[in-house]
Amino acid sequence: MGKDFRYYFQHPWSRMIVAYLVIFFNFLIFAEDPVSHSQTEANVIVVGNCFSFVTNKYPRGLGWRILKVLLWLLAILIGLIAGKFLFHQRLFGQLLRLKMFREDHGSWMTMFFSTILFLFIFSHIYNTILLMDGNMGAYLITDYMGIRNESFMKLAAVGTWMGDFVTAWMVTDMMLQDKTYPDWGKSARAFWKKGKVRIILFWTVLFTLTSVVVLVITTDWISWDKLNRGFLPSDEVSRAFLASFILVFDLLIVMQDWEFPHFMGDVDVNLPGMHTPHMQFKIPFFQKIFKEEYHIHITGSSRSSLSVLDSGSSPP
Repeated sequence: MGKDFRYYFQHPWSRMIVAYLVIFFNFLIFAEDPVSHSQTEANVIVVGNCFSFVTNKYPRGLGWRILKVLLWLLAILIGLIAGKFLFHQRLFGQLLRLKMFREDHGSWMTMFFSTILFLFIFSHIYNTILLMDGNMGAYLITDYMGIRNESFMKLAAVGTWMGDFVTAWMVTDMMLQDKTYPDWGKSARAFWKKGKVRIILFWTVLFTLTSVVVLVITTDWISWDKLNRGFLPSDEVSRAFLASFILVFDLLIVMQDWEFPHFMGDVDVNLPGMHTPHMQFKIPFFQKIFKEEYHIHITGSSRSSLSVLDSGSSPP
């Protein structure tokens, strides 16, 4: 590879710096945002409806409770099926012919977002049924989640940590395994791939840091206001720019992938924390529905792609 812009843009150092900066920025905006200490009820569009639909605002009558559970279970089932066959295969694969969604690549992501969409739709169907009764207005599903903003921000911070740190740690693992930049970190890569060092370090660091972070977030053991003391003050404008930086950096993580934008090849590396480059699980249950035996096939590419492959497909 010539030492052009792409060489430095997708260099291991660049990829790891961007990945770890996302973690720092997310914690900074969590610490600075006054919503993290708010006692008011959290409300988030779409997500609030889905959360409230599944977890709370259950009517007292047994029949209404059963109806609600059946509706959100049906929404999840339809969301998974529509995401796999309607959005992924028909829309992205056949109609738009997007290469990154070829065969069954990216199906898990599509199924996740389609499930959110159908939970939102079915929450309004449930609201319509409640309005038809006339006396169930108190149980209508809205974007209010039924929990305080403080609690929601802590849950979001833990989820953000799991997503961002796992991403950054996986990027680190991939960079230390791959040979695309052979002159980079020779001694570090040799140590990382020695015996079971990478497997032990990956899980040890992951569990240790995650335990510490979850403890700090949930117990308020460390007070940012006492540590900061006006060193990094923020307002609505600066936090809006910070949130924009996080979005841009998240996009950069995808763009820095060596297979971007088509993701046509697979990097010959092991799965993070594993000694194998791929894992495959059979799901015979779906054979009764779709008359085919489905597999979950996870490959060790730089984006740790998740794909659902039927028995007749070739591995990605």
